[in-house]
Amino acid sequence: MTRSEAAAFLKAHDNYVILTHRRPDGDACGCAIALCRALQALGKAAVIYDNPQFTARFAPYLAGLTRGGIFPDDTLISVDLAADNLLPFGAEDAPGRIRLAIDHHGSHSLTADHCLLEADRAACGEIIYGLLAELGVQPDRKTADALYIAISTDTGCFRYSNVTSSTLRVAAELIDCGANIAPINKLFFDTKSFARLQLEARLTGSVELYANGTVGICTLPKAWLSELHVSEDDIDSISGFARSIEGVEIGIMIREVEGGMGKISLRTSPNYDAAALCRELGGGGHAAAAGCSVAGGIDAAKAAILDVLRRSGVRL
Repeated sequence: MTRSEAAAFLKAHDNYVILTHRRPDGDACGCAIALCRALQALGKAAVIYDNPQFTARFAPYLAGLTRGGIFPDDTLISVDLAADNLLPFGAEDAPGRIRLAIDHHGSHSLTADHCLLEADRAACGEIIYGLLAELGVQPDRKTADALYIAISTDTGCFRYSNVTSSTLRVAAELIDCGANIAPINKLFFDTKSFARLQLEARLTGSVELYANGTVGICTLPKAWLSELHVSEDDIDSISGFARSIEGVEIGIMIREVEGGMGKISLRTSPNYDAAALCRELGGGGHAAAAGCSVAGGIDAAKAAILDVLRRSGVRL
């Protein structure tokens, strides 16, 4: 669908439930909040599915907008959700019921009736902002805040290579709409808990360098989270930890997650395609940031991604 076609769809239906992906980040949460508020402004019944992995950082912005459960007469929409296996816990049976998917991942494969996909956008928040214009909804301050969170978090506060002139224009227009960016920037980019600092110290000790220092791998066992009392908010943006090391062009974070899986997150320089590498293991994402999951925990995930790198020509 185009933006105008998606807007026409949204105007023609009602009883919306908006889905976000597992471990929802700022882009997913911000998009869901902004779209929910816009639909309500149009007089539609709209809620956000109460993702059990929403974290405390987003609670004030989500207040009053969430609801648990999905019912037969709901019209399901997804935002920033690229694949069926990323559906939130409790909504795993949603494939086949999602009417409209709104996304910016080039690897998008989610089962949905319609898709508004703009893979050249730095954040899904850019798409939602344009969609609101098509709907004739002027963002109020809370909606502008949500969209600024979406765009700023998915661009590392406008530091990543995915930033375009369009990204910056949208951010400027959100400020004109009343987005209060100073406290948002402080909360998301300039505040770390002591637990996060302790975790970074352990991650530094876990770093393994390969290929003359151009490949860096960090591992994050589940036990560390409980030992250090680390919250999900504390590990926001942790995926890029190894990539921040001087000389590293392929930064890899491997995290032990539920079900005995090893979750691999890649952050790469323009010399490598993170999405193509992760696609070899059933994942996807963007050229500079992508992910996948491998059965067998950290050890199996490390062996798998190193094998992918070898086969892609990286001399480890």
